[in-house]
Amino acid sequence: MKTARSILIIWLVFVLLNQVLVVPKVMADSKLLVYSQDSVVIFACLILLSRTALARLCLAVSSLLWFFIVLFEWIREVGIVAMKQSPLLYDVYFLAGHLYILVRDLMGFKATLLLGGLCLTLITIGLVSTFLLRWVQRLAGGLGFGLQVICVLGIGAIVYGAEQNPDVRGRETLADARDNIERSVAVYGEIKRGVQDGVYADIDAVKLKKQPRVHIYIVESYGRAVLKKQIVDDFMTYRADMAQRFTEAGWHIATGLSEAPVMGGRSWLADATLLSGRTVKYESVYRYLTPKLREISSLPKFFASHGYRTVLMRPKDKARPGIELVNHFGFSDTVFHEDLDYKGRNYGWVEIPDQFALGHIRDVVLPTLGDQPEFVFAHLGSSHIPWDDLPPIVDNWRDLDETGSRKKKGNQKLTDNEIKFQLKRFRRDKEVRLRRLNPTAENVSEYLDAIVYSLESVTRHILAMDDPPDLILIMGDHQPPMYKSSDDFSVPVHVLARDTKLLKGFLKHKFRPGIRFGARKNRTYHEGLYSMLIGALTRAELQDPPEYRRRGAGVNKAEAAK
Repeated sequence: MKTARSILIIWLVFVLLNQVLVVPKVMADSKLLVYSQDSVVIFACLILLSRTALARLCLAVSSLLWFFIVLFEWIREVGIVAMKQSPLLYDVYFLAGHLYILVRDLMGFKATLLLGGLCLTLITIGLVSTFLLRWVQRLAGGLGFGLQVICVLGIGAIVYGAEQNPDVRGRETLADARDNIERSVAVYGEIKRGVQDGVYADIDAVKLKKQPRVHIYIVESYGRAVLKKQIVDDFMTYRADMAQRFTEAGWHIATGLSEAPVMGGRSWLADATLLSGRTVKYESVYRYLTPKLREISSLPKFFASHGYRTVLMRPKDKARPGIELVNHFGFSDTVFHEDLDYKGRNYGWVEIPDQFALGHIRDVVLPTLGDQPEFVFAHLGSSHIPWDDLPPIVDNWRDLDETGSRKKKGNQKLTDNEIKFQLKRFRRDKEVRLRRLNPTAENVSEYLDAIVYSLESVTRHILAMDDPPDLILIMGDHQPPMYKSSDDFSVPVHVLARDTKLLKGFLKHKFRPGIRFGARKNRTYHEGLYSMLIGALTRAELQDPPEYRRRGAGVNKAEAAK
């Protein structure tokens, strides 16, 4: 009877310890349960070596391994629950600090208590697990070798039976952790090698004879998702109307696709990739690059070297506790949230309507730039998820600035949403399957409404300019978080110019005349737009263009061919 009880207790401890791994999933109401296949090996060693001289060493190693397994699986489960993907461990360091600041903004001192409680919980789990593993070893030591083998076979039977349930999945935790660490080391090594000096020397040597004014308007989440069958007809109708209005106003258009380094979020990585001509798909790489962005070759630096005023507009950006507002690329003029002095009602995630932000640029900022040409990079935000609170389109953008009409309740909701989606924005790996916001008839329709609103705001803004720029790019930053499963990172890029010479450089690289998207196989990459844009400017002046680097700087030939 005592023997049977000992075996039963060992089996129950095995099941109990594996339940610790699924706490994050259970808290998130996820049905899928997991267990670590390594726990089978740990228990087998504890049981079979319990009566040998290696027992004490085995217990120490098993306790350390189990604590590491719990820690790794919790990190992985939080990532999967929040981002639908296991995070890169090297990025976790940056992500944890970023998330803590955001939660502290929302919860205040309670965030510190929450962090302390989490650490205390993990320490408690480590101590209790060690006690239980020692108990298992002692119970196994009282069994004969034959019964120990039966006990191990019983654990195997438990695992086999559990795997017949589709909601249970085994994980090779230590092998996965090793792979993650190897990838983290590879990313760290890539970072430590630093930015290649002189890779864009040919662009740095370019001397523009003319100074065409260039504007880039980033429409948040404007991706090929607009071609979903539920909305494609309505999008095509609007797109045709937009093209007709531009054509009637004397604009020529070329359109292509560009592949973003991210999907569903983390616009700052897409922007950094586009502006620097370097692939920035990891937060750790971005953090390494940011102190160097003023020195390395980039679009803002190129235009500044040619006597341009460089203007950055990001209506959402504002300083918060723990988050400094930094002009990383060294733009000569910046327009952030507080600079817009918006007093109207808050709409959506960005709060300030795109039409208001663009009106401010057109009628307030541009007239102050004097005779210098300008390079404008404006990242709009009204089409950022959630898409259920769009501003109206008005005849005069100033009418949106209704003093005293902010909704405090709406502000709190937006802060909650920002916290909720922040973890998801860090998701990125080489193999990407986004499963975050399953498309429904309702949210797909809302998405189109948001994109049309932002495109219409940009269209009206351009057509309202008395002295429009020479070259304009209207493009998405990344695909929206609206795919059940997708590896399509491509977004549309519309290039507008009154002088067709400025479009030749884009057409040469398989952009299509007009506003229709090109084939995905002919896409460029965000990091390739830097050399493509400068090439288009030099080609229009009949100069030899710099080398077109489809995959940007520092990419090997195998990657460039993809």
